[in-house]
Amino acid sequence: NEDGTLKASTSLNPSQWVNLTGQTFTYVSTTSFTVTGDQTDIYKQYRRVKGNLSGSTVYSEVVSSSYDGGNLTTVTILDAVLNNTLVSVEHSIALPAKNNGAITLDMVAPDQTGKDGKAMVSSGGKSTWGDNRVLLAYSPAHYERDIKWSQKGTSVAADRYTLRSPNVMSVNINNVGYALTAQTDIDLSVAANWDTTTPTDYTVAANRAGKDFYVYACQPGSGTVPTLKLSANSTVPSGYTADNSRKIGGFHCLCVAVGTISGHTLTGFVAGDILPASIWDLKHKPKFANPEGMVFSQAANLWVDIYLASGTGTNTKSAYGATISDTRNWMDFVDDGGAVSKRLLTDTEFQLIAAGSNEETNITGSADPVTAGGHSDTAARRMISNIGCEDCCGVMWQWLLDQTYYPYGSTGYWGNLPGGKGSIYTSFQADPGSPEVDNSDNGGDIKLLAGG
Repeated sequence: NEDGTLKASTSLNPSQWVNLTGQTFTYVSTTSFTVTGDQTDIYKQYRRVKGNLSGSTVYSEVVSSSYDGGNLTTVTILDAVLNNTLVSVEHSIALPAKNNGAITLDMVAPDQTGKDGKAMVSSGGKSTWGDNRVLLAYSPAHYERDIKWSQKGTSVAADRYTLRSPNVMSVNINNVGYALTAQTDIDLSVAANWDTTTPTDYTVAANRAGKDFYVYACQPGSGTVPTLKLSANSTVPSGYTADNSRKIGGFHCLCVAVGTISGHTLTGFVAGDILPASIWDLKHKPKFANPEGMVFSQAANLWVDIYLASGTGTNTKSAYGATISDTRNWMDFVDDGGAVSKRLLTDTEFQLIAAGSNEETNITGSADPVTAGGHSDTAARRMISNIGCEDCCGVMWQWLLDQTYYPYGSTGYWGNLPGGKGSIYTSFQADPGSPEVDNSDNGGDIKLLAGG
């Protein structure tokens, strides 16, 4: 529609199949039929057909068609699926052109174009992906799937380092469409699933510990099914280019074994296993922030850093083993988060993402660990939440987004905030006349803390 909305008008191709009305179809053999009239312009090679038999439906594609010059067109199909109960044959809206077996814009038949010559594809049909070639290439950013990528399972050790694909998925790679028509499992310990095993062999679990990896859909040598490759490269996988590959997802691997923790969702996980909540794709990821080093909290409905923040400004990140950014004020952390499209957690959010962490215990040694992730408490329990967030409790105090006001002193005044952040009208116990609000003041504007 001109207003950009989609209205369900059943007068416009309610199916991706076209029924050639007014014509008679006759069974010839398991791989051929006749239809009245000269229909050779319709039954082109590779076009998909749907045969309606008495009590069943079959699918194939056209091999050839010929007109006898009288009143019959004989059509030969690829698969031996027909029988003498043939009632009618429908053909696909799309008219395929072979391009290494892939799907291209040339698939659109001249009589199936819409306004301005653009292809029209109806979504009302109920055919399967394997039976219906879907137009993909006209939408350069196209990526669709039925269910999310996931970890294969948690009860069996091998399942924890196996990535499971959607049941069906379609993706555009350099203006060519490809479709995955069956669910596939990608075992991280199998070399063939990686783009390369040099210089680091990521089939070895220890080499994956605390690292991010990416899933690429790559153009195959032939056919319509994309080749799926794992890679540690964030731009393109080794052996491929930006023209024949596309990054469609990724995940983070656990840094240090969790051990046995009763009731914990990650109990038994070892270093190099996939963190289930870290799995992302183009349809399930942070809106603006980089998904590296993050997990999704279903309870809080947000993506959150796995590790305590390291770096400052645009170099702020969530990374295993990186130096924790500390002894800095609330406003500095607000700026750091904003520089990478993140923010501080609220008190409610912190409670939800930290669930499953150690409680009322300290980090081993009761000292600043300096680097992020992989720590245990004084009871030798791993300091990790149910979704994989590290060091939530018992490591150091963490700023929250929430704030309140605590009037401690008796004299109100305007005090300048550190870092050129303006001023605040407040009352403090110490040096009420000071133009600078600093650590010597007690009272007034309060920022909440958690996790200490």
